[in-house]
Amino acid sequence: MSTMFRFNALASVFLAVLFCAPSAFAQAPVKVGVVDFQRALNEVAEGKKAKATLEQRYESTRLQVEAKRAELQQMKENIEAQGVMLSPDALSEKEQAYQKEMIAFQQVLMESQQEMALMEQELTSGILEKLYKTAQGVGAEAGFNLIVEASAVVFVNGITDITDQVIARFNTK
Repeated sequence: MSTMFRFNALASVFLAVLFCAPSAFAQAPVKVGVVDFQRALNEVAEGKKAKATLEQRYESTRLQVEAKRAELQQMKENIEAQGVMLSPDALSEKEQAYQKEMIAFQQVLMESQQEMALMEQELTSGILEKLYKTAQGVGAEAGFNLIVEASAVVFVNGITDITDQVIARFNTK
């Protein structure tokens, strides 16, 4: 008798949902928009300024790295040229000094890359937050139910790209 009661209760709930809420199945279609935040970041004025700052820092670092690389190359060539004239101990000492310099160079190179990544994150995170809020505002005003990042979408039929509107609104603030 308990099993029959459960079955009847479950069937009643199912039928109530099915017949009493037909409007739930007849809702308006979901309006979806897409924003290419990477493109927006590259095209808004603040993003261009951040990119210029990053490029300036990158160029400065690149010049320092190239100078050190040339110095190490010269050091290596000198060791190779003097190798036959040096005693085994002197050659070993110069090779160890070269290896020590090379390890220090690689460490500086790795630290520079980490600094650049951190600087990029610091410069762009605030801009991206503002872009997200701008996209939310544009989406709400245009009646979108959902705004997604363009890089997360392969294909959706009827999707609207609002990147240009987000860029325009962001630049007017």
